[in-house]
Amino acid sequence: MLPIILEKNLSITNLHWLTEVWEIMTEQLGIPKSDANRIFQIILDKHNEPHREYHNLSHIYSMLMMAEEFYDFIEHSHLFDLSIWFHDIIYDASLQDNEMQSAELAIELLQPFLPEHFLTHLKEMIVSTKTHSPLLPHHDNKLFLDLDLAILATESKVYDAYAKAIRKEYSIFPDELYYAGRKHVLNGFLEKDNIYFTTFFQERFEKTAKKNIEAEVNSLS
Repeated sequence: MLPIILEKNLSITNLHWLTEVWEIMTEQLGIPKSDANRIFQIILDKHNEPHREYHNLSHIYSMLMMAEEFYDFIEHSHLFDLSIWFHDIIYDASLQDNEMQSAELAIELLQPFLPEHFLTHLKEMIVSTKTHSPLLPHHDNKLFLDLDLAILATESKVYDAYAKAIRKEYSIFPDELYYAGRKHVLNGFLEKDNIYFTTFFQERFEKTAKKNIEAEVNSLS
């Protein structure tokens, strides 16, 4: 079973784990502790915004937990992890450029500490979530996108809770508009030969993801 949790407010234990992961990573990257703490607080504040029913700290936690199973196959672990931390730092249902804004904020916060080529790749990783198509020609980008969409392959009751959480995030839109937009996104996944990019996810989770998506599409009819 995929280790995904759906919590509006992350538990103290899980938040403590997130804090430790952040502190270890930023120390390894040579980011001064005071700056690392300041950036971490921004990440917390953004992901604790009241409208975030799914794209919150639980999503970050779940992705980082899953990533731990794949570190032997991840070439650039710090780039991978920072992509997880920042890919949804800007999330507003009324905006069309959340991904680009997230990438730009990540670069703004990290530019004093990390080299330009690293930040360029980080931007590409984050922006790739807009169309869920890898922009970098390496396995890390593919796996990152698969982890971001792992929720699609959870058991039906977890998927249903996820779908309801997404609807709440888009509550500014009436049902007619939301249903049309959501069906367009979901059908886009179904029209692809594969939702997932890595062989691991394709072999284990592709069928379940498509089954869940088809069920949601039918519920929106």
